[in-house]
Amino acid sequence: MRTSILIVLLVIGACLLPSSTGHAQSTQPDNTFSMALTGDSIITRKLSVYEETEFLEMIQLLRTADVAFTNIEMLFHDFEFYPMHQSGGTYMRAEPLMAKELSWAGFDLGSLANNHSGDYGVPAMQATRRYVAEAGIVAAGTGDSLMQAREAKFLDTTGGRVALVSVSSRFPDHARASRSHGDNVPARPGLNPLRHTTTYVVTSERLEELRKTAKELGQDVPNEGSRLSAFGHRFVVGREPKVHTEPHQEDMEEIATVVANAARLAHYVLVSIHGHEGAGDRSVPAEFLVTFCRAMVDAGADVVTGHGPHVLRGIEIYKGKPIFYSLGNFLYQNDTVLRLPQEN
Repeated sequence: MRTSILIVLLVIGACLLPSSTGHAQSTQPDNTFSMALTGDSIITRKLSVYEETEFLEMIQLLRTADVAFTNIEMLFHDFEFYPMHQSGGTYMRAEPLMAKELSWAGFDLGSLANNHSGDYGVPAMQATRRYVAEAGIVAAGTGDSLMQAREAKFLDTTGGRVALVSVSSRFPDHARASRSHGDNVPARPGLNPLRHTTTYVVTSERLEELRKTAKELGQDVPNEGSRLSAFGHRFVVGREPKVHTEPHQEDMEEIATVVANAARLAHYVLVSIHGHEGAGDRSVPAEFLVTFCRAMVDAGADVVTGHGPHVLRGIEIYKGKPIFYSLGNFLYQNDTVLRLPQEN
């Protein structure tokens, strides 16, 4: 085990204690390394104008941590880019100077892979990446190819080197990065995706009712069997009804390889997962998210931090490493987005 973990509820922070194996040793005098972790930051208004004591005390927590992280759930541009035919919900946009407000607050690590990454297409995604970098924030999760979107990004501090891998399981398909097809078709810029499959487990009686209904509505389904694909969903027979989800195996294995390589190059590896999906209740992570997060620890992650459902979810200590299934909202200024496309 490379580190032992002390969890401190600040914004939500984790203090990491380096061990003598695996990652290199911290150079800090007290041999500790602190991370301030937050959830979603939907920022459309300045932070630096406020002077309330309690607010500034919180900002100080971010600034004094060795690293401070947030999910940047925003696109920075001046409406020079066309909105896509499908968004992640609200078409997110803020003035480019807002990126510097996050830096002012103390953030130096940010994830860019989320369901809003592609709201205004590739140019806005690239502009956001540029403005965030100019603000001094190391960000991961989008790129001009799948390889670039998947790669870890690194932040060097006096206490050690931190790698960030940013992933999203919720996205419109057009926002997902792809590989090139030789010299024939270039790669599609986009975000680092974690796809998943959903299977509905039903009783044998219910499956037969579904089969009968599908046939009545003109769907081509088999006459018998314990599995059925109908209405765009997959159903299998089981003892009791439930929803079974699994991460896309290739996606998970490729991301795990990035994490394993990052662990060889950094003192600490932070994996960020933007996942809305719940297990019936949005406060409970979907089954595939639990599988993925544990696999990232197995691959070498020191901390896995989730966000996306806009609620707090549970914390798991898995093999001595913390998994925050969702840290909820840090900034939620969704109501002051300046303009939206007509159809939204």
